[in-house]
Amino acid sequence: MAGNENFLQNSSQTAGVNPLNEEQKIQEILQEQQKLQALYNQVVVYIQGHPNMTSDEMLKYQAQLKQLSEYYQKNQEKLKLLGYSNLQVNKDVVIKSGATRNISVKSIFIGCGAIIFFLVIGLLFLFYYLVQNPAQLSGLGSLGISPSTAKSLLSGLSLTVMIVIMLVGIIVIIMNVYKSFTVKNKPKAWYYGGIFIGVFVLGLALGAGTKLLGEIGKIQVDALANPDEVLLSYVHQPTKDNSTQLTQINRNSILIAPVNVPFKLLTQNFKTYIALQIGNYTPQTVQLDCGNGQILNYGGNDMFNGACFYTKKGNYTASLIVGYTDSQNIQQTGTYPIKTITIASELSFSVPEDKKLEMQNNEVIVGPLPVGLTINADQVFRDLGLKNYRISWDGDGDGNEDKADDTSFIFNYEKAEVYYPSFTLPDLGKSALFSFPLRVEKSLTPVCKFSFDQKKVNDYVVNVEFLDGGERNISDYSYLVMDHATNQVLDELQGKTYGMSFNYKFQGQGSYLFRMNFITNEGKRGSCEDIVRLTDKASYTVNYELSSSTPRVSSFQKLNTTQIQETKTITLSEVPTKLKFKIQSIEPKTYDSVVRMLYDGRPVVETNTDEYLFDVRDSKEHTITLQIEDKVRGLQYQETLTTKIGLDDIVGDIKVIGEKSGFSPFTTTLDASATKLNDPDDEIAYFSWDFGDGKTQNNLSNAVIKHTYYYNVEKNQGTFKPKVSVFTKKGRSLTFGLEDPIIVNKQLIKLDISSTSHPTQEARLGEPVVFSLDFNGLPEKIYWSFGDESQPLSCNGRECIEMTKTFDKKGTYTIKVTMEFEDEQTVEQSMTFRVR
Repeated sequence: MAGNENFLQNSSQTAGVNPLNEEQKIQEILQEQQKLQALYNQVVVYIQGHPNMTSDEMLKYQAQLKQLSEYYQKNQEKLKLLGYSNLQVNKDVVIKSGATRNISVKSIFIGCGAIIFFLVIGLLFLFYYLVQNPAQLSGLGSLGISPSTAKSLLSGLSLTVMIVIMLVGIIVIIMNVYKSFTVKNKPKAWYYGGIFIGVFVLGLALGAGTKLLGEIGKIQVDALANPDEVLLSYVHQPTKDNSTQLTQINRNSILIAPVNVPFKLLTQNFKTYIALQIGNYTPQTVQLDCGNGQILNYGGNDMFNGACFYTKKGNYTASLIVGYTDSQNIQQTGTYPIKTITIASELSFSVPEDKKLEMQNNEVIVGPLPVGLTINADQVFRDLGLKNYRISWDGDGDGNEDKADDTSFIFNYEKAEVYYPSFTLPDLGKSALFSFPLRVEKSLTPVCKFSFDQKKVNDYVVNVEFLDGGERNISDYSYLVMDHATNQVLDELQGKTYGMSFNYKFQGQGSYLFRMNFITNEGKRGSCEDIVRLTDKASYTVNYELSSSTPRVSSFQKLNTTQIQETKTITLSEVPTKLKFKIQSIEPKTYDSVVRMLYDGRPVVETNTDEYLFDVRDSKEHTITLQIEDKVRGLQYQETLTTKIGLDDIVGDIKVIGEKSGFSPFTTTLDASATKLNDPDDEIAYFSWDFGDGKTQNNLSNAVIKHTYYYNVEKNQGTFKPKVSVFTKKGRSLTFGLEDPIIVNKQLIKLDISSTSHPTQEARLGEPVVFSLDFNGLPEKIYWSFGDESQPLSCNGRECIEMTKTFDKKGTYTIKVTMEFEDEQTVEQSMTFRVR
């Protein structure tokens, strides 16, 4: 390799001497370039043949290569100045130690491009095949992929391939446009051709991709999921929030009339089916015969127009009516039974005699306002063989239960609109399907109603309300107050003077008829009336409270006073029983009022102020009579209540053993062992527990059970009311629960800071100090402050429960830690640490 150095020296010496003419100079330089190229190649071969040479030697030879390249480039510049145009560029060669072969970036791009090209071509053929044979998508079900998911995957992959090809076209366009403006001294036809190819690829990707996505969108997922079906049936179950909600009918569905059933035509399956029926003729019209007299037209968007409205129990055959033109150009019509719709049962409806009830236009129509609609489900329970009469009614479709466990339901509609009543049968779950819009029609004249709120003895607030906003159509009105027994007019009131809410004082005991007469803006006349009864012998208003205690429950428990006042009966479940009668208020409380309490006609002395006690020791009926009289004012009041012993089949008793409150997690013991049966031949079979926190345990034989409660952080709730259901061998059952709730408080968070490396809380200057935390619970955020000039540190969860700190100054530091928890609790703790 020494010859290289001599050649470089000679070249350097003669570089500035040019006594020859220009042609000779060019030839001389070309010969020198050949020698430089040969030397360059020799050095490269030598380096490649000695891969284990030292680093110093490698640097030496690489320096020679650099010098050769520099001289070669200088000669190229000289040739350019002399007018020689057939120039070649001697590119730098990078030599890697031990390398035997170099792969260029261009080769990698070409290889990757070829792979991507063949991959894209393969995907295009695959997508074309799947679009032409969409039934193959259903075969992915064996892999756990539903037809709808397969369609989404096919659409997504197609869009991806389309975007990739478009990007390739855009890149080709950009590269060729750039080169057409920047490259000089070369023909530009190639670049223009490249631009054309890029535009062609971009347009092809956009057009073919759009076409492919359109074809994929036409694939019917329902047809793939139901390859043997021509028609799919649904139940239209509209709600106030979703008026188009559909539920597909399957083999487990139980249809209850009235019910709206829309139908969907699976066009792909229909083409196959109808070709077997009519051959190669093209269907021109398609209709659906519901089997109940209704005919639905096909709307062209897969769904038939409207829905079949089935109002009676029975089996209905849904048939397709197909019209086509035969080979002799004669219009033909064929009817093809497709499926049977089974209506398992039906509801019955009734309204008062003066109201209308119709079923038409796929609706149940009642009216005019106000109207009480009775819906009866007795036949449903009989037809479906349901033993337990469990049902939940929602009369206006607002999602709130209006009545439960009663087969007959009356709902009063006071506003004209379309409702969507519903009911649920817990024993059938969501398999029972029905639907009917209920249209409540307006009245020709506004409808009003009275309400009376008692304020004092004979003083009432009279309220008049017009249904459906009818008061805005009233121009004038007046009131009549009449004796209901004699029809004698007692008072006449001008409406606009009093308004629609006013105070009125009645004369005393009796029945009064309040009537409102009104005139509308259109001159129509109407009226409404109601009866208010003052049935007490005097105008006293008495409020009292009744409670009872038994040997089983020694403390007094409040009774349902409202029900007792309505029935005038006190029903007791066991004897002996103590009754406590507490008078809470008497209006008016006059000076001359005398109060007497009688038990079976005998006076009873009050034990405390306005409080009386009674001992019921046998199962006979007894009477409790309250008498109030003011002879001076002529006021009288008397009310008699009768005790009746109605022994319950099951007398439930549940209590908590131990504490009823504590911190989360809180374990308590519930005891229902004191529950007793009044039938000596019956016995308890099992208990089902509902702990009030969403957890249950069913069909247990033990009456005592332990349960652990946790404070509900999400709902910020720690109050729970457990219940237990007792079932006997004779089929009796009773559900009862704790009167006082179990209270669970949030878990107390403990936080301590310590130094595991320096437990004496003292260290020397520069010593690493390890701090650690001892706590319970799961923190969301931890903040450290070391009491020096450094910034506080923070971390998530338990990432920094141990920290190492080196102090660079002597002194006493306050180490402070703050923890934040998911339930929004924040706990702080600190310690003092000394550095010497």
